[in-house]
Amino acid sequence: MAINRTTEEAQARLSPKEVAAAFYTSYNGDLAGGFDRYISKDVVLHGFDGPNQRGAWIDGDIELTKSLSGYKLEILDQFAEGEKVVTRWRFGGVHTGTILGIPASGREVSLSGISIDRVVGGQSVEHWSDGNFGKFLQEISGETPTSGRAAPVAHQ
Repeated sequence: MAINRTTEEAQARLSPKEVAAAFYTSYNGDLAGGFDRYISKDVVLHGFDGPNQRGAWIDGDIELTKSLSGYKLEILDQFAEGEKVVTRWRFGGVHTGTILGIPASGREVSLSGISIDRVVGGQSVEHWSDGNFGKFLQEISGETPTSGRAAPVAHQ
């Protein structure tokens, strides 16, 4: 997606907190466009492995959104100081598609975490993220950490 110069200039005037909020809100609509607009092509990712870290991040998050019906990302808290923005978020929906080889379960699931973005010129140039992915995997697979029994299926 090409961004015209006027859009780039307007985006560069946004505060780091506004940029981060716009990016996380894009999960509820145009996620691929959100990456194009708000995440630098040269973003430095902390905690991601692989040769094309940005591409793997985009692909993984798009796969996640496709596997959940009625998904929504909520910003629970957000704080900014200088170029850095801390966002506490929750993402959830009903597991209706295969993800990571795990077939649809019909369960309501959620993933929450805290991300830090360093924003320069209207884009995140550095990103850290930590979430409860282990709990999320237990929810979609149907196992509970204490009992080993299947978690209840969400009513649709």
